[in-house]
Amino acid sequence: MTLRTPAPKSSSFRVPSDVGSVSSARRRVVAVVRDWDLPLVEDTVETLELLAGEVIANAVLHTGQGCQVTVSWDGTCVRFEAEDAEGGLLPQRTPANSDEESGRGLQLVDSLAQRWGSRPTPDGKVVWFEIGSCSRPPLRPCPGVIGSDLPYGGAQRPVSVAEPGCGVLSGSRAHVTST
Repeated sequence: MTLRTPAPKSSSFRVPSDVGSVSSARRRVVAVVRDWDLPLVEDTVETLELLAGEVIANAVLHTGQGCQVTVSWDGTCVRFEAEDAEGGLLPQRTPANSDEESGRGLQLVDSLAQRWGSRPTPDGKVVWFEIGSCSRPPLRPCPGVIGSDLPYGGAQRPVSVAEPGCGVLSGSRAHVTST
């Protein structure tokens, strides 16, 4: 029997500026991926739902304008993008104190996605992440492996520090900010 990888796919939809729309948008992302019948384990789909919710919530809360969500499959991993119309600084993961009510969304994205990043657009910015196998060969050698300040499975997890346009090695995670 020959196993085939599903063909590349993409789906986009608009999320309104209402904070109440975040949970339905998160569920819609999962429904899209499930409709595609991708070779993803349930834990990966649950992680996709969690991270999509965090990124969508950030876009809706910080812009008050909603966002455009795009979910795509390239045959190796799922890519999620949320584009908003808020220009300025690109988002960066910052440490959050244990007593703060917010500030952990990008920490989750950083620790659970294979890759993530942000890039400016003519009207604002896109925050994206990839999840799934995402095992693509690098386009050029990436800098060495370093330890992360976030625990992963009770131990320090190695991460590949990627430069813009640099792929990641299988099993590593990186944040990439494009300018």
